[in-house]
Amino acid sequence: MKKLLLILLIGFAPFLGKAQENGLVDSLIITIKAEQKAALNNADTLKLKEIATKLDRLSSFGEKEWLIDYYLAYNYYSMCNLTQDKKEKGKYIEEAKKMVEKSINKKDDFSESHAFYSSILGMEIGLKPYLGMKNGIKSGKEIEKAHKLEPNNPRVYIIEGISAIHTPALFGGGLDKALEKLNRAVELFQKEKEDRGIYPDWGRDEVFIWLGITYEKKEEKDKALLFYKKALEVNPDNGWAKHLIEEMK
Repeated sequence: MKKLLLILLIGFAPFLGKAQENGLVDSLIITIKAEQKAALNNADTLKLKEIATKLDRLSSFGEKEWLIDYYLAYNYYSMCNLTQDKKEKGKYIEEAKKMVEKSINKKDDFSESHAFYSSILGMEIGLKPYLGMKNGIKSGKEIEKAHKLEPNNPRVYIIEGISAIHTPALFGGGLDKALEKLNRAVELFQKEKEDRGIYPDWGRDEVFIWLGITYEKKEEKDKALLFYKKALEVNPDNGWAKHLIEEMK
């Protein structure tokens, strides 16, 4: 009875039959994943706030909390990227950090959380430069652990590629390093299932956006445009790719 009431509170009553058939929490996680993707396609922060509330309530089921915490971290991380307000960015990245740490504490062998933690620590440096040395060392250890746990995870390589874009070559980053990591992610996505059920599968379109951004920084506009268009081929609803293409006109 308690779980039924929670489903109604979360707002998933239409999916109740499916949830009972396929596994309650799993079905709701899959539904929330789809909602997250749609919200990100439209850069819809209000929808992401609603999703955060749903995930928070879903965690009270007491099942797969480590995975729900991961998706909460991803949700807050996405909200941070969508706002230009420095105070809001700080608030969202703190929430993302808190949730991904909770995910790791509950399940230390989930590579996605370690990779994502690495990215969040890097974003925190952008907001608080005095954390550069401390977070930089910790971020490197987290991405290394993610690789050891799952050497062929394409999202780990995307996160490394993004980090390389924002890290000078002198300190192990640079645009050429970013291209190396992002192209490796493209190769690995060809071997990964498009639909991974309850597990993360984001990045199949985003990797091409980051390749485009890298080439744009290298002042190779034609290549950048090709990759932005490739992202739209993978996901025709990707609003970020549409915006970047429009900016290049």
